[in-house]
Amino acid sequence: MYRVVIVDDEPWALIGIRKLIERNGNRFKIICETTEPATALKVICEESPDVVFTDIRMPDMTGIDLMQRTRAKGLDVDFIVISGFAEFSYVQHALQEGAMDYQLKPLDMEKAEAMLDKIYRRLENKRSTSDLSCYISLLEEYEDNQLLLNARLRRNPYKRYQVVTVYFKSAEYDEMVLLDLAGKVQLSTLKLGPKKCVFIINSEEDQSELIYKSLTSKENVVDRAGISVSNDTIEHVSMLLKTSDIASHNCFVDHSKRISQYSKGKNSLVKKYAEEMMKALERVQYKSAKEMTLGIKDFFNTNGLGIEDAAFLWNEIVMYTSQDRENKNRHLDFEFLDYSEIKEKFMNLEMLGEYVYEQLSYQERDQLGDANNKFKELLQYTNKHYNEELFLKDLSTKFFINLSYCCELFKKVTGMTFSQYMTDLRLKKAAELLQNSNLSIADVCKNVGYSDYFYFNKVFKKNFGCTPSKYRKSSGDMNALNS
Repeated sequence: MYRVVIVDDEPWALIGIRKLIERNGNRFKIICETTEPATALKVICEESPDVVFTDIRMPDMTGIDLMQRTRAKGLDVDFIVISGFAEFSYVQHALQEGAMDYQLKPLDMEKAEAMLDKIYRRLENKRSTSDLSCYISLLEEYEDNQLLLNARLRRNPYKRYQVVTVYFKSAEYDEMVLLDLAGKVQLSTLKLGPKKCVFIINSEEDQSELIYKSLTSKENVVDRAGISVSNDTIEHVSMLLKTSDIASHNCFVDHSKRISQYSKGKNSLVKKYAEEMMKALERVQYKSAKEMTLGIKDFFNTNGLGIEDAAFLWNEIVMYTSQDRENKNRHLDFEFLDYSEIKEKFMNLEMLGEYVYEQLSYQERDQLGDANNKFKELLQYTNKHYNEELFLKDLSTKFFINLSYCCELFKKVTGMTFSQYMTDLRLKKAAELLQNSNLSIADVCKNVGYSDYFYFNKVFKKNFGCTPSKYRKSSGDMNALNS
């Protein structure tokens, strides 16, 4: 929800703009409406709103003066000028000062609503780029964390830092009223997807109990969330960001664990379990191996394990299969994955266990005569529904193909594993949209099946050698040269 200030010396005009904004659902929130430009300037300086609707001609301070004084403070605020004067000189002056749009009184509601849609798209694109850049800088420590955070916090920093990663059930949410915290506290909010926000909390004391209470009281809007521990060192913000994101995926292990605080993985315990499972498979003790693979969920819940442990278990299994020279060619879809890739590959921990058993215990198969035709149907379905959440196990069941044989067919027909094929397909579609549409990068991300800007940015850069924004710019430069 973007914050709005309205200033106009005519009260009836304030009412008209307020009604326009209220008609647009909860995309905008009015934090101040006033007939006094000086009051508006004070609120702008203190609250740094996203957009200001202002009249041109006002006593004491014109709309142009208000824009100039805001710019002089170094504040990044968008202005919409709404005036009763249609003279070109007013329009020209407003646009020269950086106004996004110019609307005449009385408002034409159809045109005004189109203008609001334009503002919203611009703000979404600007915010996604800015927040992603800040997140990457903090995560990978490209620059001084303190300076970067100070630019986003309104007061001098307090002594403790904590991070909360929240995934919402809908893209329509109000991040500003999510956390009910106490004492001396301030926060910076980073929007990293249509349904994902990261909150960096700066306070005098640990807020874990209040954070948990706030999130559980808003389960109607919160899908899942991860809470980091608190730390008194700014240099550890990178670690807090990572652990908060890991904790937000712990529902992968236990669907009921929607809100989770990070705890360190138990590698030695998981390693022992993986070794016992591999020994059973090695000795062709399939009953014992099946009990272990299908009992992974119970083992994880009993020992309080999370998705970080699931990734460690998977990678231990991959290590085992890479050393199995006799059957190496059969292990077609076993590759090292981190926790975020695990979530992309499997719906939940039970699916991971079933997948491991079916792949590693697989000896002989009855290859049905129409399996290849079914696989063609599967590929057509995948190519059409690439922007949805797809898992190979579900697809193999839907099209009546043995899971292991399905893996083999993917490698044989496409030259890639299913995971690689899906990534390649989505990124090619993303590249087309970046080249041939005016969609924001946030919308491109969403349209090709990714809900997390950071993950999309990371995968795109890994495959194309540059970020989506740089790819769009270089494509635009190339098109300009060829035209």
